[in-house]
Amino acid sequence: MGLTINTNPAAIRASFNLAKNNQQLQQSLTRLSSGKRIIKPADDAGGLAVSMKLNASINRMSASIANIQNAVSFGEVQDGVLTSAARILDRMAELKSYSQDVIKSATDKANYNTEFKALQQQLHQIADEKFQGIIPFTVGTGGF
Repeated sequence: MGLTINTNPAAIRASFNLAKNNQQLQQSLTRLSSGKRIIKPADDAGGLAVSMKLNASINRMSASIANIQNAVSFGEVQDGVLTSAARILDRMAELKSYSQDVIKSATDKANYNTEFKALQQQLHQIADEKFQGIIPFTVGTGGF
């Protein structure tokens, strides 16, 4: 009696091709859903390395841009502080001139002196103001 092996080579080949096509379809759907060509290192190791370098470079550039924007904001704050201080100093000089006028009464001079002292206090307060925890006009703070 002979031995019979029940195999269907055409069905085996069809099953193999179907599994291979399903795997490629799944990979294509994964790429489409992520929006990326390279999903895992096995897809393109060299391309992934280049992509990672470019992403790191983009992140460094983004950090640099944020630092520059912070520096611009800090400079604008300094400009505003200096503008306010200049206005205060101009008013103080004006009050000093008024107080030296011989026609002014003692009451006028006392009023000028009161305003002058208030402006001095305001200048000291401006000098102590902080911008995100930093005094805008500190010298030699060290740091990085």
